[in-house]
Amino acid sequence: MLAGAAWVACAWPAVAAPAQAAPASVAAARIDGAPLLAFSVDSSWRMARAGDPDAQRSATLELLIANRLLAGEARKRFGEAALWAGQRVGFTREVSIDDQLVSTLRSLYGKEMEHDLQQLPGAGLDSLLRPAPPLSDAELDTVFGKPGALRLDDSLGEAQLAQAGKLVLLRFAKPDGGEGSISLADVARRQNVQGRVALFARQRDFMQQQARLRVASWYVLDWSARRFGAASVADLRRVLADQSDVQALMRLHGMGDDQHAGSRLLDTLAAQVSAAQVRAYYARQRADFVRIERVRARHIRLPDEAAARTVAAALAGGADFAAMARRHSTAPDAASGGSLGWVRHDSKPAGNPGWLAHLLFTQAPGQVSAPVRTPAGPGRNAPWEIVLVEERVQGYQAADSESVRYVASRAVAREMAAAQLAALRAELLRKARIEITRAGMAGAGPA
Repeated sequence: MLAGAAWVACAWPAVAAPAQAAPASVAAARIDGAPLLAFSVDSSWRMARAGDPDAQRSATLELLIANRLLAGEARKRFGEAALWAGQRVGFTREVSIDDQLVSTLRSLYGKEMEHDLQQLPGAGLDSLLRPAPPLSDAELDTVFGKPGALRLDDSLGEAQLAQAGKLVLLRFAKPDGGEGSISLADVARRQNVQGRVALFARQRDFMQQQARLRVASWYVLDWSARRFGAASVADLRRVLADQSDVQALMRLHGMGDDQHAGSRLLDTLAAQVSAAQVRAYYARQRADFVRIERVRARHIRLPDEAAARTVAAALAGGADFAAMARRHSTAPDAASGGSLGWVRHDSKPAGNPGWLAHLLFTQAPGQVSAPVRTPAGPGRNAPWEIVLVEERVQGYQAADSESVRYVASRAVAREMAAAQLAALRAELLRKARIEITRAGMAGAGPA
């Protein structure tokens, strides 16, 4: 495998832990001298076991090592800008990884966190909150400008973020003493485009909600650092970052969860696919190129929607299609029961536009279509059509067609990309200095 399972965890219930516990800060492996901690391996294993009870710890360790090497190579070859293109609309890479880290920790240790929260004087996270005075319009003006001002986008510059850092939305008491605060900048830095729109719209309830979420995330990270050590939490974050970068690397190769996303690398490989490779793929995968060659069909043309609905209701009640066409259709072929004869894939029904042929080829045999208004400009009277496909004959797309060339070249390019990634993974593992420690070979997991 080239990337781990998608560790999406949104709920508090904890994942069952293995029976024994390994010291969190002990290295399970060293990769070119840099440690991969047992906490990361065991936490990852527990998440894997939540989806597959038979998941092996050794396989998890192997996966994390491969991901560490692949992620480093991906950043070196492509850079984070290419790997994380498009983050201006979504969340930034750092925010996405932080959210994954908090979600993972909550999923694994939520019960213990809740138990400790119950020991607080107010028996909950709300008892830590210390509301700050509401921000005034004048204060918000220093960050967002005057309301109604023309903006090219909803991003905040460094000067605006610096000013937002001075505006406190929420204060909170730390369980072990001291006080923390959430500023408007803390919230603004963690928004996608929808969130930034809400901030510029000065939605104060949204700001407060986001501030409360930041306190909850802070508590998860603070609790985990006190329980397992800051280094262990940081190492798990790096594991999640590695996973995200490997998934981004796969997307660049046209692989992964969104194979239809654009990939410049896949485009380059597809352009290199030869005609012989296309023919060979077509021969292997001919079943993928089935198409409808021709259909035998009838239609009924009605002057308006009311007439079309009336005829459709009669057909739904069992009326004979040909008889209804002879009685109600305004088309020249009404006398023949609306017969269109055989309509081929690359032809049009006699005397009818191409859109009707398209409708026929999307209709299942033996099923009367719903009434369809014919294309016409606004305000123009347009007839309605009801069609019935009586028979359909399937064939194959021509081997030398452009559609076959496009599909086959993309598929062959994906095979080439997968082979490149597999070869890169093998090469990186071969060249790396990998030491599996005693903790790495143990089968224990964090409590």
